[in-house]
Amino acid sequence: MGDQAMRRILQAGETFAAIVSGVNLAHSLDADAFAGLLETFYRYRVICLRGQKLSPRQLADVARRFGELEDYHLADYMIPDVPQVRVLSNEIVNGKNTGAVNAGMYWHSDLSYRPQPAGATLLYGITCPAEGGNTLFADMVAAYAALPDDMRKRITGLATVRDRSYRYSEFYPNRPPLTDAQKAAVPPVTHPLVRVHPVTGEKALYVSAGSCSHIPGMDVAEGRKLIAELEAFATQPRFVYSHTWQPGDLVIWDNCVTLHCATPFDMQKYIRKMHRVQALGGTPLPA
Repeated sequence: MGDQAMRRILQAGETFAAIVSGVNLAHSLDADAFAGLLETFYRYRVICLRGQKLSPRQLADVARRFGELEDYHLADYMIPDVPQVRVLSNEIVNGKNTGAVNAGMYWHSDLSYRPQPAGATLLYGITCPAEGGNTLFADMVAAYAALPDDMRKRITGLATVRDRSYRYSEFYPNRPPLTDAQKAAVPPVTHPLVRVHPVTGEKALYVSAGSCSHIPGMDVAEGRKLIAELEAFATQPRFVYSHTWQPGDLVIWDNCVTLHCATPFDMQKYIRKMHRVQALGGTPLPA
């Protein structure tokens, strides 16, 4: 790639994740440079590009190279002239929230309740707390590979039902309940419990206790127990990378093969402001 001499990659997690320096995304990457970045993305599954200075439109332009952008079905806290960019922030101005607060504080992959879930998510740190507020990522490829043989056989061919309304009020008690219209707009979908990455061919667990309501063909309680067991296995420290944010970090993760989870910070002491964009992926392919 054109900036190969300047680009530096440092693996951050035990099995995945990388810090990338020497890439300036404020200037559009040529085809070769972006191909190199995409190769790094698929190799590490989570990448952080440090020291970026991106306007909302520039962020959306970068994200668009990863796929079609999500038009948010809950149109709150969007950048007015770049509606694909959502603001995540605890800052209050004139008595009103300026962004979504406490979003995603449970293990999940983005838009998994859609027929075509998110492929890449791009999260850009603008103001970051000095302590707390890390984002955790779990490597679902490494987790699947480490499963005992009997468990891999047990889950072969199984699927899960993804339901946006399942546990929504539990995770977001301070938000208004979903309306009937909102629920109807995003009906439950069924996806494989183990999926194949459409580019790399890697097999990965595709499961979240916060998003998967049940396993078709299995007793509901038994299915939920299995889902929770698989999530607990996949989120052991050996499969998890904890990202400590710095202003200017652009973290891009592959929802096909990772889970992520936000963590708390002192919202009375610190402001945390981020911009997020999601690029859609294809329909999950069963292993």
